[in-house]
Amino acid sequence: MRLSPFACFSPSATMASSNLLKCIRLPLAALLAVGLLGCSDSTDPSAGTGGTGAGGTGGAAAAGGAGGEAGAGAHGGNAGAGASGGTGGIVSPAKTQEVLFVGGFMSELYESLSRYVQNELDAALERRARSLNVHIDLPLNQSINIPIGDAIADALPTVSIIEPGGFVSFHTQEMDFGDEARNISHESASFDSIESVESNAGAILEYLLDARTQRKQITIVSHSKGGLDTLEALLRPEASDLLGDTVIGWVALQAPFYGSPVADPAPSNINAVLLGVFDGNGESLDDLKTSARATYMAARAVDDPGATDIGDLTTAIPVISAYTTYEASGTVTGFASAFASSILNAAIISQITQIVIDNYWDTPLDIPGVVRRSTAAAVSLIRQRVTNALDAAVATIGLMDLTNTYMNTIVGVPNDGLVPRESTALPGAIHRELQLGDHASPVMDVDPLKNFWTAQQRNAATRSLVEEVRALAGVAGD
Repeated sequence: MRLSPFACFSPSATMASSNLLKCIRLPLAALLAVGLLGCSDSTDPSAGTGGTGAGGTGGAAAAGGAGGEAGAGAHGGNAGAGASGGTGGIVSPAKTQEVLFVGGFMSELYESLSRYVQNELDAALERRARSLNVHIDLPLNQSINIPIGDAIADALPTVSIIEPGGFVSFHTQEMDFGDEARNISHESASFDSIESVESNAGAILEYLLDARTQRKQITIVSHSKGGLDTLEALLRPEASDLLGDTVIGWVALQAPFYGSPVADPAPSNINAVLLGVFDGNGESLDDLKTSARATYMAARAVDDPGATDIGDLTTAIPVISAYTTYEASGTVTGFASAFASSILNAAIISQITQIVIDNYWDTPLDIPGVVRRSTAAAVSLIRQRVTNALDAAVATIGLMDLTNTYMNTIVGVPNDGLVPRESTALPGAIHRELQLGDHASPVMDVDPLKNFWTAQQRNAATRSLVEEVRALAGVAGD
């Protein structure tokens, strides 16, 4: 299944002031242009020149393996005269097609952060449950308190909200591409999404140089800050010989080429401290600031004969820079407490109270038994309510709703929650609008939070973009 063609956006050549935030990951699609020596069926005499130098020796040195047969002109005749080499020289083996995924800022931490959210929901439910002690009035002005709340809290099931692969960038796409897929985070010990652009660019370039020796043709798919890492890698002098041969194309998903206003307020010294906790580098967040990106892009978007610039890059290989936009409609304020209250509301408290009373009158002298039986029944009720209510409740909250609202209302620019649309407009690249979605939509599932895209849509969009850059590079698909 292929996603329908995406609406194109034509940005102005220069981007006004600023915009962008921490970016999750930008899929880069780098594809190699076809370079098969001497495979032409042309009847132009020049097509047979590869056979002229080796006709007598069997064509072993003929660069165009079919030179003697294909060249109908004078030169082709010479090659045909070779007794054993008339129909070919050495034919290089086909190159291996590969899709290299490059994740965005903090991509390795998303799963850990989602676990934190899950733990908060568990804790909120437990706190709420511990307040549910039952008071029973007895005859003769007597009463008894049954500590059912603590028992329920101790027996509550864990709220399971994260499916395998949830909050992990490119998880479904890697499975979709199978053996063809590689992820730079898994392939390079030097790559770390919370390292600086300079550091990660070196790791990417090292991988690409090694890929050349293995005769690979790579389409890079990057996400968010991964696009900045990839851009820097492909602009380095050592990469110039890779373009169109080893790297045949690049798909940059939601890349903040001109920065994000969400990253601007964070002081550099605070960034260094916070990211240092995760063995990261504060420069990784500084690299996303609009001021830093404006300086970077200005230095590399001009024609400089002494260095590879962005124009050279987008001329050498096809590049698609894709973006999404949306407008938040929900709120995350006090969500965990609100969720717990919606589960343990007045109706279920009344049910639990009645369960305790019934059990008490069945065995008034066996308080431990009352607590045990009442707890089992109460937990069963809560489990059913959690199952029924969780998806509907959490699915109204978008992962980037707060930052999306900030950029929509305060900054006033269309955005995906972290990256403004204009920031993704790389000079010379095809600028493509994807379907409505937030910054996570093209790369990850964020269940139980609001998912704008299904896994099938995500896979189809990625495959369609990869196939497009390969076609533009002249590389046939499978």
